[in-house]
Amino acid sequence: MKYWIQFLREKKTAILLYIATVLLFLVTGSLYHVENLRKLLYATLLTFALWCVVGVIQGLKYVDRCRKLEAAERQLEQYGEPALGEVLSRREIFTESGNGAIGVEQRLEHLLLQAHECWERARLNEEEKATDRRDYYLMWTHQIKTPISALKLLLEKNQDCKDGFLMREELFKIEQYAEMVLTFQRLDSMASDLVLQEYELVPLLKQAVRKYSVLFINKGLNVEMPEENVRILTDQKWFSFCLEQMLSNSIKYTETGGVRFEVEDGGESVRLILADTGIGIRPEDLPRIFEKGITGYNGRLDKKSTGIGLYLCKQVFDRLGIVVAAESEVGIGTRMILTIHKPDRLKQ
Repeated sequence: MKYWIQFLREKKTAILLYIATVLLFLVTGSLYHVENLRKLLYATLLTFALWCVVGVIQGLKYVDRCRKLEAAERQLEQYGEPALGEVLSRREIFTESGNGAIGVEQRLEHLLLQAHECWERARLNEEEKATDRRDYYLMWTHQIKTPISALKLLLEKNQDCKDGFLMREELFKIEQYAEMVLTFQRLDSMASDLVLQEYELVPLLKQAVRKYSVLFINKGLNVEMPEENVRILTDQKWFSFCLEQMLSNSIKYTETGGVRFEVEDGGESVRLILADTGIGIRPEDLPRIFEKGITGYNGRLDKKSTGIGLYLCKQVFDRLGIVVAAESEVGIGTRMILTIHKPDRLKQ
């Protein structure tokens, strides 16, 4: 009913003009005492019936068009930009008649369709460029691993080399930066690469600590592992990457003391806490540490900080269903808190 009321409102000028014209004929005929006034009234009724028929036909088309537009609007609200092309491709929504006449409204609709086609071409062109850049970075990341592996072998053969341990540390950092680039490129296709399984948490922690043993030894930091071992539901590769990134940050900003892992069993979930005795994070920087490119005050002290590591961790954790939070106090240290699903949660 609301569409019919809207239709009548839009056509009120034509309706009022018709009524005024009929009244004018009737008044003129009565003033001049037209002998065939009854025939004039009969003609008026015939034109009224004709207008009603045409009006009903036009109204049905109008209501059908409004319903299609409303459905398209709901589709856009639900699916967003991907549905825009499909909506605009349905030209029957925009075209009222097939008589070939081009009015102002049809010109605007044609302009909208042309603008969408231009936008679509620009989007495809940008996607092609982005794909080329992504392929290049993937190729570069894979190729850089070859000289890294070669340098590892050379250092292993020359273990007595002066500053060899420091050289292995720097080489390890290069390898981690290359791995970060590769992970950043894979992030968009992460959903197709997830393999959720049950894992014991402590072995995953020990694996990450062993990987960073060179950095621990060089800085003289200690590690405390949890005594309680629990099982979690996660993807080993992606979870280990994030764990290593957080461990890397703890080592980077810790000069004395070390790193401590704590595990708390919360029934349906597990709380993993990574605590360090580093310089801490300022209160004004803490809410933004998971944002892309945010380095904060500590990042400005360390010129090499990129602000990408924790951003990647947050993106991966969101896809794994892991809730991550941070607590910190300047001069005392930082606590990264992960809430991880237990396997039993999905079996219930």
